[in-house]
This record gives sequence, C-alpha cells and structure tokens, in this order.
Amino acid sequence: MFKSMHIVALATMLLLAWSSAEAAPVTAKLDRNNVVVGESVTLVLQTNDTNQSLEADLSILQTDFDVLDRRSETQMSFVNGRKTAYVRLVVTLEPKHAGKIRIPALKFPGAVSTPLTLMVTAAPTLAPGAPEPVFIEVSMMPEQGPYYVLSQVGLMVRIFYQANLTEAAISPPAPEQASIRLLDEVPYQADRNGVKYRVLERRYAIFPERSGTLTIPPMQLTGRLIERPSDRLWQPTVRGRRLRVESDPVNLEISPRPAGFTGDAWLPARRITLSQKISDSEKLRVGEPVTRTVIMDAVGLEEHMLEEPSWPEIPHTRIYPDQPQGISRDDGEWVLGHKEFRYAIVPENAGELVLPEIRLDWWDTVNHRQRTAVLPEHRVTVLESELGPAVAVAAPLAGATSVAAGNASGGFTEGDSQAIWWKSATAGFAILWLLTLYLYYRKGQAMPAQVRSSGSISLDEAALLKQFQLACQKNSASAARKDLAQWIRNFAPLGLRGSMRDFAAGCGDPALKQAIEELDVAGFAGDDIAVWQGSSLWSAFRQWQSHASRSAKPEIGEAPDLYVG
Repeated sequence: MFKSMHIVALATMLLLAWSSAEAAPVTAKLDRNNVVVGESVTLVLQTNDTNQSLEADLSILQTDFDVLDRRSETQMSFVNGRKTAYVRLVVTLEPKHAGKIRIPALKFPGAVSTPLTLMVTAAPTLAPGAPEPVFIEVSMMPEQGPYYVLSQVGLMVRIFYQANLTEAAISPPAPEQASIRLLDEVPYQADRNGVKYRVLERRYAIFPERSGTLTIPPMQLTGRLIERPSDRLWQPTVRGRRLRVESDPVNLEISPRPAGFTGDAWLPARRITLSQKISDSEKLRVGEPVTRTVIMDAVGLEEHMLEEPSWPEIPHTRIYPDQPQGISRDDGEWVLGHKEFRYAIVPENAGELVLPEIRLDWWDTVNHRQRTAVLPEHRVTVLESELGPAVAVAAPLAGATSVAAGNASGGFTEGDSQAIWWKSATAGFAILWLLTLYLYYRKGQAMPAQVRSSGSISLDEAALLKQFQLACQKNSASAARKDLAQWIRNFAPLGLRGSMRDFAAGCGDPALKQAIEELDVAGFAGDDIAVWQGSSLWSAFRQWQSHASRSAKPEIGEAPDLYVG
C-alpha cells in the first residue's frame, strides 16, 4: 500500500513538471501593428521560465528591418506569497520599406516564438508649396574668392528645424586635404515664408592645404520627426519618423601662392601686425643683456603657421633666442593667432646698441596684395663695464711688474700701488666669472644652443638637420622648407645667411640651387604638378655640405661656445 502511494506521488510530480515546461513558451508581440516608413517599432519576446535562454539570431530580420537596439530584461514579483518571474528580449526595429511585412518565428534553445505581421505605410509627402520641416543652408565667408592655400576660409552652416524634431545629429564638414576648426555655435529662431523655425548656426574655419579644387562633401542631418494628428489631445509615446536631410556639396577653387609674392614665408592673412617689448633698462653696460620681445598677431592664421621673422646682422653682440610662445583664439568668425619671440641681446662693446628694424612680408587676403609689417628699430646706450676695459687688465699688471723691478734697482718701493692692482684684477675676474655663470644659468635652461661666430644661436644644428632629413624622407615640402630656412638663418656660412633664394643663388652648387627652387614652389603648386620628392634635395645638400666643410678654414678669433651641445 505504501509503495503504491509513493509511485502515484512521483508520477504526479513528473506530470506537474512536464505541464510547467509546456506552459512556458516564448511569446512575441509588437507595441504597434501599423507604422509609417521611418518610424520604429518595438518587438517584445517574453517567457516566464527564467531558465529559458532568449539568445537568438536576428539576422533573419535584416532583410526588412534595421535592427536599432536590443536589450534583455528580467522582472520578478511576489503576489500573495507566490513568486512570478518574466524574462524579456526587447528589440527596436525600423522598417526598410512600405507594405505588409511578416516577422517570422524566431528560434530559441528548446522554444520557438510565434510569427507576427506588421503593416507599414509610406511616409507622407509634402504638398506643393508646403514648408520643409528640416533643411540645411551653407554659405562661405567671404562669399567670393579668390581663396588662397593655407589661408582661412569661413564656412557657415545653418540648420533649420521645427520643434517636433528629436534625436537630431549632424555630421561635421569633412573636406580632404584641409584642416577644420569649429569656431562658434549659436542657437536662435527665424521666420521663413511665415513659418517659425529653430536655427542652429555653426561657424567653421577651413585651412586648405593644397591649391586646386577643394570639395566640401554634403553634411547629413538625421533625427526623428514626431507627427501627431491635430484632432487628438493625447498621443501614446512614439519615437517618431526617422528623417535624413543632406546639404548641397560645395566646390571651391584654391589659388596657389601668387608668383609675385617675394616674402620668405607664405603668410596669407586678413591682417598681420608686429609690436615689441624692450626690457626697462635704457642704459646698460657691456656684458649686460637687454631683452627684446617681438610680438606677432594675425587674423586668419593659427599660431603654428606664424614664422619667426629674420634679423639682420648686429655687429659685436650675441643673441640668445628663447623658446617661442604662442596661442590661437577666435572671435567667433576668424582665427586669431598670437606668437611671441623673445631674444636676449648682449653687447660686447660700449657705445650705442641698435636693435634693428624688422620687416615681415605677408599676403593681404582681403585686398589681394603683398604687404610688409615693420617693427621700428630701438636704440640703447651701452656704457663701459664698471670694472673698466677687461682686456686692459693684463697690461697694467705687466707695467706694475716693470715698475716694481725699477723700484728694486732704484732704491724706492710702491708696494701699496702693486697691491691695489692685484686686488682690482682679482675682483674683476671674480665678477666676470659670476656674470658668465649668471648668463649660463639663465639662458642655458631655456634653450641649450650653440654660439656661432656671427653672434647668434639657435636650435642644436645636428637635431635640426635630422629634422630636415626626416622631412625630406617623408616628402613633406612644408616641413623641409621650414627646417631649411631655419638652418640658413642660424647655421649657414655668414655670407649666405638670409632667405632661401639668397642661399640658393650664392651656394655655388647648381644641383642644390635647382633642388631648393623646386622646394620653394612645391607647397604651393597646383594639382597638376607631381608630388615633391625630397631625396634629391637632401642628397644635393649633403654633397654641398661635405664639400664646404672640406674647403672651410677655421676662423681666427672665433668666440668659444658657452654651451656644450
């Protein structure tokens, strides 16, 4: 009897378990059965068996839908002490076309969902003359060219949209062979043909890197347009119809560097000004530095585009340049480049020190002509060192020795005078030594460099030549031009320092002259010109440098280096 009851109870439990398993299918339902093309619909797959996996291959839906999102949810509740659990897979779909679309049964491990049907109607079209709900306007600043390579071109993008646009996003302008900088973003409202729009205005700065045709591809705006019938006060929450709008493409003709421009560096801008700051002392002594800060401000150029102005030779002085400091800002329409070049000038002779006039050639992109920014000269009175002429110290010492010998033979002494000479000499050398240490500490930390016989210093020559070689290997004409110009200004033989054209004309090497002339035009040539190859320039430069070093003779009286490079 007991055994029979045990068998019946076991059978009942198995039956209940089987019934429970059969009662936990995967159901499928849609939040809406009718949608418009561009609207999204939510597919919910649900089971009350927490052990049932809802992992499924949704690729079968991609023929008729874009799968926008999928997420899993688990919900548990207790009612009258009874636990209830649901597991859901929520899939957001967007129909690709109008018509009657069948959502097939999806297969899960040990279960299959029920198929569904969705009715999709075509998106409404605008009536003739009806205003567009969303559109994009694009304009250039200035409106008419010519536009020049490396100069700023202003791009204004206006996005007009109505209040029922949500989830809006627009792609930024992406022209090739140009750099882009977002300047400002201004929201406001506007009226177009009696229709109120919200407007988002974005202003960009574009810097073309090559001459020729510059194409700004269409910018695409995507969002969801909520369309509700006006006769219903309440509407269920919907994501709205997806909307895609594109701007028209823009083609600009970018002009190369004008053939008549004679400046060393190509600086196209709306305005460039030079100003300066001089350290307070109007009178200084031999060996004391005076600081001159050259300040360059440009409208329409970023600070890294501003080239260091060249200095004429200043006899009997040493020039110590500091690391340039710069920053780029904007006023909402135009980029404002600011750069400061700081120099310490140490006079070696008494008299009048003339900080020379500095001239900078640039191209006016408003009036399309070459202009020259001029920084006036500045004069400083240089007094003798308080120690007297340092070079004359050794001569009085020799004279004192001679006088002392005369005193010994003539029977009279001037020991006090000799002691004074020795004390003065010792004090003079000590002060000069301390002054040398001060200059070394002050300028050595800012920029280790080499003092050349011309009196000016710059970046370490070996490092600069390595940069120049790397630019040639990468066929980067702009970088090679910048490095070569800096080498010419700071490390070329004294008679060849100046512009690249002056160096090419005076180097005496036809191959190097031709290679430099090709470099000079490479960065500003049209698209029909072959890409510049730097190997010929580097090879010609190394051959010239090797020949020049073999034929050069040491200069007598050349100033020793203060810094070990």
